[in-house]
Amino acid sequence: MMQAPLSPQKGQSATEFLVIFPVLVLLVFGIIQLAFLYQGRAVLNHATLLAARAGALHNGNVGAMRNALSRGLAPMFASDASPAGYAVALGKAVEETALLSNMTNIEILNPTSSALDDFGRPRLDAVSGSELPNDTLNYRTTTAGTNSKISVQDANILHIRVTYCFRLIVPIIDRMLNAALNGSTPPSSAGGSGMSNPFGIGDTPLTTTCVNPLLKGPRIHIQSEAMVRMQSPFYQVNLSGSGSPGGPGTPPGSGTPGGPGSPPGTGTPGGPGTPDDPSDPGTPVDPGGACTGADCPVCGG
Repeated sequence: MMQAPLSPQKGQSATEFLVIFPVLVLLVFGIIQLAFLYQGRAVLNHATLLAARAGALHNGNVGAMRNALSRGLAPMFASDASPAGYAVALGKAVEETALLSNMTNIEILNPTSSALDDFGRPRLDAVSGSELPNDTLNYRTTTAGTNSKISVQDANILHIRVTYCFRLIVPIIDRMLNAALNGSTPPSSAGGSGMSNPFGIGDTPLTTTCVNPLLKGPRIHIQSEAMVRMQSPFYQVNLSGSGSPGGPGTPPGSGTPGGPGSPPGTGTPGGPGTPDDPSDPGTPVDPGGACTGADCPVCGG
């Protein structure tokens, strides 16, 4: 019997598969990374609300807000549903939110210095500086201030914005997203954007944002905001603890033992804290303070 001639289209499907396979892989990886990103944003939203509540209870103290933020971000790092697993997750969250890590920034959008100029009074705890009155707000005038253009009631709404450097973990997509959102050419133009090095081939720009050699992975900024009513007088000194991403952050004394604007036990290891505050259990750690020693995960000793 004579053998039938081979079809000229033999093997065409294999060729088409080889062409479409890389695109299919990138699509699947991209969906997975976006799911992680959605989860991270949801966790950050909750953590930002906890940080705002802690700030409302502690005179707008940025150190107290960082403590609450680290507890709120702990579920993002949890891998074991046990007390030991929670301790490990909290430790990782503290590393991420520490001031020295440069991975998290808390900005105070309200109250403003103008509001304190309009309504500020000397602090009642005999410490130098001014505070925003928080008592008997129902009986105070609702007239807008000359400088701030808002009333004292509106000035007592704490509005914060948290910027967090979220770690991308899906291969290939992580570098592509990092390069697309953070990359710049040349490296000195920190505000630029572009696909400078999507596959990680070559030198990493020295000024790339969200970079800490001690913390793994390419990262991108995600943000969340929260507003709560102040439950304590806002101290003017705590305004200086707010800054733009990459700024100086918390000044000396804010969220550190014995600093101005820091109530006893707030943001200090082993302090009494506020047991009735669900966002601030009795013994918070102080991610805003400077760590020392060979075991410090952020500063490296």
